[in-house]
Parts: sequence; C-alpha cells; structure tokens
Amino acid sequence: MKKLLLTVVLIVGISFCGKAQGVFKLGANVGLASSDALNGSDLSLGVDAYYMFGYNDAFLSFGPTVGYRNFFIDNNNRYFYRDDAQFVPVAGAARVKVFGIFTGGIDVGYAFGISDYLDGGFYVRPIAGIDVGDFIEINVSYENYSDRFNWGNANVGVLFQF
Repeated sequence: MKKLLLTVVLIVGISFCGKAQGVFKLGANVGLASSDALNGSDLSLGVDAYYMFGYNDAFLSFGPTVGYRNFFIDNNNRYFYRDDAQFVPVAGAARVKVFGIFTGGIDVGYAFGISDYLDGGFYVRPIAGIDVGDFIEINVSYENYSDRFNWGNANVGVLFQF
C-alpha cells in the first residue's frame, strides 16, 4: 500500500509542477518478452497514454503515464500453465529532446498485476526515440517489472501526439 501511495503522490506532484499546457500522447508497442517464469522468449504487446508538460521549448518534458501490457505465455511454460500475464503500469515519465528530433528518457512507477497470479511491483522503462514527423515518434525501449518473477521486454513502438 505504501508503494501505491508513493506512486500516486509522485504522479500527482509531477502533474501539478507543469507551467505550460500539456500534450497528450498515445502509443503502442510490440516486443520480445522474457521472465524468470518464461521458457525462453515470448511476445508482448502494449499500449500507453501520456500527458506531458514541456519546458524550454519542449527540451525537457515530464508527466504521468498509464499503460497496459500483455505477455503471451506459451502453454509449454516450465513454471506454470497459466493464462497470459497482464500488467497496468502507472508511472511518471521524463523526456529530453536532443537536436529537435531525438528523444531519450525514462518512465518510473508501479505496475499493477491484473492477472490472478500476479501481485505487481516496481516498474522502470528507459526509452529512446526519433521523430518521423510533427506528430509521430518511433521508439525502442526496455521494460522491467518486479513481481514474484522479474518480467521484462525489449520492444519497438510508435507514439502519436495530439
């Protein structure tokens, strides 16, 4: 419960620190999942929503994010025969834009396990991207979820700005 309260306070605090009007971003990603609980690598799919506040002509931006991840688990799994693993990460996001087109940053927060057998835990996602238009970004990232097992995925995604 303390982790949940800390995550909510962090996200609300970051949200209220913005001086400029925010930008809504929506994205999707696909990746190769790995975990202590998986036999090899499996597929993961996810979606994310961001509300980012920019500073210094958007050189630095930050804000809250929420997402959904589905880890497709092979039925020949060595630890358990379960349905897919699903998480809802809630985090604070920070981004730095370099040369006007390259983006680097990190999302840090808590991932709620919504599958029956998952508890949830610490969530971190370093990310790098490149703008391919005024409103589209292609990115690569690595995510890590700390549950009873360590869940991770290396993925590629697309992000749209509204």
